[in-house]
Amino acid sequence: MLGRLAKTAIAAALFAAAMAALPVSAVTPFTVTKGAGSGKDPVSLASLQTSGALGATFVNVLKQDLDRSGWFEIATSKYGAGIEITGQAVQQGGDTLATRVRVRWNGGAFEWGDTTAGTREARWQAHRLADEMTRRIKGRNGIAATRIAFVSKEGRGGAICICDSDGAALQKFSTEATSPLSPSFTPDGSKIYYTSFSRGYPCIFGVSTSGGKRAPLANFTGLNTGGAVSPDGKLVAAILSHPGNPELFVINTVTRKATRLTYTKRGAEASPCWSPDGNQIAYVSDEGGTPQIYVIDSQNKNSYRISRNGSQNVAPSWGPDGRIAYCSKQGSYRIVVQNPRTGEAKIVSPEGSDWEDPSWAPDGRHILASRRDGRSFSLWVLDTEGDTPVKLSLPNGDWRSPDWSGSIR
Repeated sequence: MLGRLAKTAIAAALFAAAMAALPVSAVTPFTVTKGAGSGKDPVSLASLQTSGALGATFVNVLKQDLDRSGWFEIATSKYGAGIEITGQAVQQGGDTLATRVRVRWNGGAFEWGDTTAGTREARWQAHRLADEMTRRIKGRNGIAATRIAFVSKEGRGGAICICDSDGAALQKFSTEATSPLSPSFTPDGSKIYYTSFSRGYPCIFGVSTSGGKRAPLANFTGLNTGGAVSPDGKLVAAILSHPGNPELFVINTVTRKATRLTYTKRGAEASPCWSPDGNQIAYVSDEGGTPQIYVIDSQNKNSYRISRNGSQNVAPSWGPDGRIAYCSKQGSYRIVVQNPRTGEAKIVSPEGSDWEDPSWAPDGRHILASRRDGRSFSLWVLDTEGDTPVKLSLPNGDWRSPDWSGSIR
């Protein structure tokens, strides 16, 4: 496989056999049993008045966001719905959308409104309202007003891409002759770190999500990859090989000082990610002979292995509730979610395809992952509570290595 599975192999071999694809496995259909509406709160929008194309966009995006959240379902009638949205979403003066709505449920109510211009801002109004409902009614972080970074693989080359949480507003930048790797958002979503081969060897660059010139962060001799940003945005976990072996370091984003964390003479590290409190880092190491998931304390540098099942375990992503998702070779490649404290683990991806590159959503419920479709990959949202996987709405392409941002605004 490619993506972070390939990155592990690349790190172990110091990129001697970079970007070599493994044999393509057969893809078979799959189904997941879904409890129809089980535990979901019905929402009625029957009394919400709209006008114009922007009003229609607002309502359609809001419905999709609420349905995708996993906590709500759209009611066919206002009668019997536990949650009701009333008010107006009216297009004014050409391209202006004015919203004045009231959201009411058995436990309370709140007023919400905004005035914006253009289709994109009408969509973001809907995203923000959906997240506000999720926060107030369910006490959870929303996922609608977020963005997703990923790699577009284009032949031997590729680009870093960004889109909204539903796949809209696709934007490409940093197109390169050799495919970039491992995009990682800063906590506020304003910047992305990623690995580039544009200088003939792997370096970590940072670039603003609003555009502009990229700047190198790690440009040491040898391997520079990883680029996972700490929760406070001050450090980047990276794999550097200038000591002679691919080891785990943390780099200060201001001073660029690199501090070494691991010392594995007969192994190689890869794919670091931070715990929600910033005190620990999960990473991949093959010091035991095969790639497995380890956790290290970023202060005292004590480490321990957490993965036990599967011949290979790679690409960890540490969720906001403390669980770690990773890719595990158990026949096919599966997405596993594990509690690092108890060791309890479960597979959350369907059978029949290879899955890789998990990235937690800020709600601690959903995981974005890439799924093999023949010779390419597509991006899917997995629900750890059992809803059917949903394919991200993107144009045809080869999309890999996703990273899900926190809430943008």
